[in-house]
Amino acid sequence: MNNTFAIVYAGHGNQLLGDLLSYRCVAGMPLAGRFRNIDFLFTNLADSGVRNVGLITQRNYQSLVEHVGSGAAWDMNKKQGGLAVLAPFDQGTGTELYRGFGDAMFAKRYFLNRQLGQYCLVLDTDVVYREDYNRMLDALNEKEADIVLLYSHDARLISNEVMGAARLDVDADGFIRGVDYSDEVGEDSCFSLGACLMDKNLLQRLIEDACAEGRYNFVTDVLEPALRKYKVAGVEHTGYAARISSVKSYFDISKDMIDPEVREELFVAHGPVHTRIKDAPPVRFAAGCRVEESVFGNGCDVFGRVSGSVVFRGVTIDRGADVKNCVVMQNARIGQGAHLRNAIIDKDVVVRPNARIVGTPDLPVVIRKGSIIEA
Repeated sequence: MNNTFAIVYAGHGNQLLGDLLSYRCVAGMPLAGRFRNIDFLFTNLADSGVRNVGLITQRNYQSLVEHVGSGAAWDMNKKQGGLAVLAPFDQGTGTELYRGFGDAMFAKRYFLNRQLGQYCLVLDTDVVYREDYNRMLDALNEKEADIVLLYSHDARLISNEVMGAARLDVDADGFIRGVDYSDEVGEDSCFSLGACLMDKNLLQRLIEDACAEGRYNFVTDVLEPALRKYKVAGVEHTGYAARISSVKSYFDISKDMIDPEVREELFVAHGPVHTRIKDAPPVRFAAGCRVEESVFGNGCDVFGRVSGSVVFRGVTIDRGADVKNCVVMQNARIGQGAHLRNAIIDKDVVVRPNARIVGTPDLPVVIRKGSIIEA
């Protein structure tokens, strides 16, 4: 895909993620003990041969920018092209938040204008999957299509809390005939993965036409009208796919990372996922600790009991602490005798000795970054 560049929209994320978005955007959501959500998309791009990437940011993007840096982890630190972080409010266009993906791309049209590549790959950042985007370029050429969308049948792409999610109507020949917003879900339902490939000039024209009429949503205002004028093909993704759209969906996706089959799909079958490297010692499992079916990042000290949990880098779990079905983010400390069930513990949280935090699988408790929880 040497003739292709990418635009990645790091929007803020669904407000149903609540306190998890207080200090980050959805692209920066931590996953699997040491990764961020953006790592999966950037690894897909790098493995597909796309090294020219524009990352559009909107709000709470500082930690994301620190994480991606120059793009060196994904071989995107190039003298020409490479990774460009497209910050908001840099063109004298005001201080309002983007009104949609279309509005964001219109605001960054200068980036589109200076690209030499013929094709543009547009990506949303609230999804987790592994894919070779060359399959989309092959479909564009083989089917003589104008636009190609990536879709999946995986029901993890929708959430019970988010109603009216878009479903694609894909015919027997693999072309997309419409978009359905009903809440009915069947085995043949096709859910968009937020990946779209088309000619750069066509993308510019569609964006400009929509924004000129005050329409800014990329799906409803750009892609849907295009279905009536252009050939839009679909490419099916057959592996794991999930969308981070609420606290529960993030909790469920995090728990998926414990499943050996999911880990095989995401981290082995398509090659390793690249991320920013942080040097730290391996996990220390002290004598007397008890660990079952959990994932750990490096630099952790484990003295207590951990079961069915995802534990990120630098976490300390003191002796007598009992952590079950939890997500514990970086540099948190769980005190002696603390009791945690179905909780998401954000970064730098201190849980004092003998404190209790108890949620349910359908309603996990979220402890905001930097909080101190007393007994």
